[in-house]
Amino acid sequence: MQQLPAHSVYLVQESKETADAVAYAFLSNTGEPVQYPYKYPKIADDDVRIRILFTGLCHSDCLHSRGLWDPYIKYPSCPGHEVVGEVEKVGTGVTKFKVGDKVGCNPQRWMCQTCELCKKGDNQLCSQNIGLYDDNNFGGYSTHIQVAERMVFRIPDGFNDALGSPLLCAGVTVFAPLKRYYKPNYSCAVIGIGGLGHLAVQYAAKLGMTVTAFTTSKNREQEIKKLGASNLSSSIDVESLKAEQGKYDIVINTLYIENEEVFKSHQRLTAPTGTYIQVGAPPSKVNFKLDHAYIILNQIRVAGSLIGNYDETQEMLEFSAQNNVYPIVETFEFEEFPKAFDRMEKAQAKFRCVVNVGKWAQANGLWK
Repeated sequence: MQQLPAHSVYLVQESKETADAVAYAFLSNTGEPVQYPYKYPKIADDDVRIRILFTGLCHSDCLHSRGLWDPYIKYPSCPGHEVVGEVEKVGTGVTKFKVGDKVGCNPQRWMCQTCELCKKGDNQLCSQNIGLYDDNNFGGYSTHIQVAERMVFRIPDGFNDALGSPLLCAGVTVFAPLKRYYKPNYSCAVIGIGGLGHLAVQYAAKLGMTVTAFTTSKNREQEIKKLGASNLSSSIDVESLKAEQGKYDIVINTLYIENEEVFKSHQRLTAPTGTYIQVGAPPSKVNFKLDHAYIILNQIRVAGSLIGNYDETQEMLEFSAQNNVYPIVETFEFEEFPKAFDRMEKAQAKFRCVVNVGKWAQANGLWK
């Protein structure tokens, strides 16, 4: 086994036999993640330690691990923020959860609950927000995760654990803004039918909207219509986009497009007084350009959305279980983490990648 570098919080171990958990960690911004056995510090009074059953992979994990968002990140780095698991241990002050409860984690590790944004219910914008993984904390590419009780979500009865972990990020990223701005009779344009978009189609349809999917994959028409789309149209052909201009009460764009004319054509799909939602995020060096004239003259509301607040996330989990909204996933074994990451990074997966963590962890004696 290669010599693993030390971490500032977790004590690296020589083998999994002496470890509390095993992560897949990046040692630099190149190469693939490697197994990293480690011990946790003493559990805090308000912490919950979770044995992870399934972890979803998100493209933002790639942007982080490769230093494309922040070139100064510290290694070893263990990303991952789409977690479904079971409570293994609780601190002495934990009151909401007990050992054995089915729970989830999303991209947020901490909210202060005292700042004005938290008091308003926008805890995802908390002034003290900490991501589920950062320079000091390992994320969900691990057999376990330890998180404050306030940022743990209850997984509802009937939830499909094997499919559902990507909903903790991808699902709420599209569900929350759609729910904020929709009315049941609205028309909705979903741009980009990938990891986010195929979920947006399902949520919009289940909320009662008429959905048009804008995609380059018109050869998948029957599949996309089965998700809930009534119509399909091109997401990149400018003339085709012009024909759809001003028709949609809500436009949700899951892509980032560097072609300025195409990107502005996406914005022009929005009907007068409608809402244009941007959730597709680019690398940090790419800037979006807005069609200010169209937006001003048609009183378009332009909205961004950062995941969702705590209540929106819990509501999304309940809605998904009740309405059978889940991503289409490729499933990998724990030892296939590098393969899963490679497929996600190269945009080869259909549509999300999920790793079955619990099977390997239990077989290797890591469930305490």
